[in-house]
Amino acid sequence: MQDRQLQRSDFFLKSIYGKYLTASVLAMLATSVSGMIDTVIVGRFMGETGLSAMSLVSPVYLVYYTVGAVVGMGGSIAANMAIGRNDYAGYRRLFTLSFWTALALCAVTTALGLAFLDGLVALLGGEGETGELMRDYLYWYVLGGSFTLVIYIPLNFLKMEGKPQVSSFLFLLSSGLNVLLTWLFMSPVFGMGIKGASIATGLSMGVTALIGLWILFTRTANTRLVSLKGAPLGRLFADMLICGSPNGCNNLFNALRLMAVNSIILGIGAELFLPAFAMIKSVSDLLTGVVTGVASALMPIVGVYYGERDRESIRRVCRKALQLGGGLTLAAAAIVAAFPGTICALFNISDPAVVSSGEYGLRCLAASFVFGFFDLMLSGYFNTVKRPMLSNLILGLRLLVYLAPAALLLGRAMGIEGVWLSFIAAEALTLVTVAAVVWAIRRRRPELDGLLLESSSEQEISFSVENSLDDIVFASEKISGFCEESGIGMKTAMRLSLAIEEMLTVIITYCMDREKKQYIDIRIVKLEDGVLLRIRNTGRIFDPVRFYEENKDREDMADSVLGIKMIAGTAKQIEFHDTFGTNNLLIRF
Repeated sequence: MQDRQLQRSDFFLKSIYGKYLTASVLAMLATSVSGMIDTVIVGRFMGETGLSAMSLVSPVYLVYYTVGAVVGMGGSIAANMAIGRNDYAGYRRLFTLSFWTALALCAVTTALGLAFLDGLVALLGGEGETGELMRDYLYWYVLGGSFTLVIYIPLNFLKMEGKPQVSSFLFLLSSGLNVLLTWLFMSPVFGMGIKGASIATGLSMGVTALIGLWILFTRTANTRLVSLKGAPLGRLFADMLICGSPNGCNNLFNALRLMAVNSIILGIGAELFLPAFAMIKSVSDLLTGVVTGVASALMPIVGVYYGERDRESIRRVCRKALQLGGGLTLAAAAIVAAFPGTICALFNISDPAVVSSGEYGLRCLAASFVFGFFDLMLSGYFNTVKRPMLSNLILGLRLLVYLAPAALLLGRAMGIEGVWLSFIAAEALTLVTVAAVVWAIRRRRPELDGLLLESSSEQEISFSVENSLDDIVFASEKISGFCEESGIGMKTAMRLSLAIEEMLTVIITYCMDREKKQYIDIRIVKLEDGVLLRIRNTGRIFDPVRFYEENKDREDMADSVLGIKMIAGTAKQIEFHDTFGTNNLLIRF
């Protein structure tokens, strides 16, 4: 026992990241599978002409995703950092700004889309029968596009309220409704043709957006609309745009990528293979959904830890994401590479030449994700730690700067197979370039690690305590060594020891199951003007501050609240917040 030290357990991070990972991957897969099935249904009812039209219109809905991502994701990421700084008023202002900005953009995009519809069809390369199908689809898509913008608000802010499962449910609901309504509207029952698929998308998004907003406004602890009078709107708007730019650029570059590849395929006289590209694009969205789900699960967690300057927790959760995400991505890519013929049949592609080329393209796509996994993970990570330029660089390189020239050069030299090979080339070149850029940054700033995080200049310690009285007593006594090494005075050290013992005893008594081994995360930071103690756990939501206020005058609870009373009398600040749907207690001495 003499050699026993305070140690960090990954129990808290595993619990939180596991909850977000499952919800995020399911949500992204639901969206991707929905889009893929949507395309399959169009192919089944309208053949290869319908698939060609779907391939050509796909950049338009990516533009809507771009606008929605900048506002919804950007606002939520900036709000994550506000929570990390313990600025809940700033969190609500960012939510309010995001909400009203999304509504304003709904009116703008609808008006512009309807006014320039014919020009848009021509710009996308629509001619003849394919052009008519495109116009029919886009007219109804623009009318329902507002819901696509608004849905990003509840989907992202619900995660910050510790409700990733609800966000995942909304994704599943939207996807399920879309598939069901698309089949119904395009079937002989309604016989609406390709516009049925477009109307189905708008209706499914609308229903889901309204349900999501209702939950957000009535079933969350922190999210509400507030007055923006006197708020620094310029700074808030800039924060939203900066944090949202990588997500917006991802969708924008994807739209440009689709336009570029479609044009290259037409330019080399390979229009026969447009249905194959529509199929490959749908499967690519599916694989991207897996990686994006893994990266999205990181964003709220890393965002809060970044605001708290908790570098070690960021490193730990990123390592866990790479381990789990890498396995999921390799498994999904292996399935695609193993069954390309089955996938072609699923999309109703029957021309032997198109089937052969499509199978080769699917294998190239699967191989590209060996590199693409790291590209997408790094892009999401750099965005969350306020390095949007690096994030945007990755997206621009993999989706456009490297892809378009590679597709053009290889396509002219090798035909359609060269276009498929360009997917691998673009991802690999991007990863090499990013590695070189990170190396150059670290060479200029040696204090940065591989994740470009600085070593903290503050004296701090992080450790975990098992939910047992013996472990609590051990931690409260052992902390004196850190206090002595850090120059923390004896009086403050005694207060820290008391706070750990009393608060953790109350926590394991009222919000944790003593029969199950669980851990409480502790972080102590020596600041210039004092010491900060943060206590986190995944038990039932329990606010010790409210518990004290509600029971301080009850004689039968005097012993239970005595320790909290002593801490409250000596601490400069005690605050409790529900963060990630977990208990987050901050005490400052």
